[in-house]
Amino acid sequence: MSDSTVWLGLAAALLFFWGVGAHNRLVRLRAAVVSAFAALDEQLVRQQVWVQGCLPEPLRGGMQTLPGEPQDEVAHAWGRLQAASEQFAAALARARAQPVDVQSMAGLVMAHEALRTAWAGTLADAVPADAVPSAERLQARWMRLLHQSLPLRTAFNDAAQTYNQAITQFPASLLARLFGFKAAGTVTRLAEGR
Repeated sequence: MSDSTVWLGLAAALLFFWGVGAHNRLVRLRAAVVSAFAALDEQLVRQQVWVQGCLPEPLRGGMQTLPGEPQDEVAHAWGRLQAASEQFAAALARARAQPVDVQSMAGLVMAHEALRTAWAGTLADAVPADAVPSAERLQARWMRLLHQSLPLRTAFNDAAQTYNQAITQFPASLLARLFGFKAAGTVTRLAEGR
C-alpha cells in the first residue's frame, strides 16, 4: 500500500466520522426543538382548556345557533371566543404534529392572536360589571397563564434558533440539505400580553 492510499483512506475515514458526528448533532438539536415545544404545548393546552371552561355552558359543545340566526352582542362575543378557541386548538394540533415546521408555527401564532383578540372583545362586550368572577379577575388569570408560558416560549425559540443556525453553518449545511433538515419556525409573538 502506498502512502497516498493510506492518506486517502484516513481522509475518507475522517470525513465519514465527521459526517456521522455532524448528522447526530443536527438530529440532537432537532430533538431539542421538539422537546421544548412539548413543554410549551402542555402550557398552551392548559390555556386553551381554561378558555373553553370560561365559555357559557351552551357553547362548550359548539355553537347552538343556526347560520343566519340573529344573535345579540353578548352571544356574538362568546361565539367569537368559542370559534377562536377551536381555531387555536386546531392550530395547536397541527403544530404538535409538526413542531419544526415554519408554517405550523406561523399558524399557531396567528391563531393565538385571534384567541387573544376574541378574549379581549369578550371581556369588554360580554362580561357584565357585576359578574362573578369579574372581568378583572378573568383578565388577571389570562395574564398569569400567558406569563407562565413565557419561559417555555423562550426555551423553544432558543432551541429553534440554535437548530436553525446549525443547519446553515458550512459544512453542516451540506448535510442538512442532503438529509432534508428544514428550518424550524419560532413563536416570537406568542403569549405577549396586551
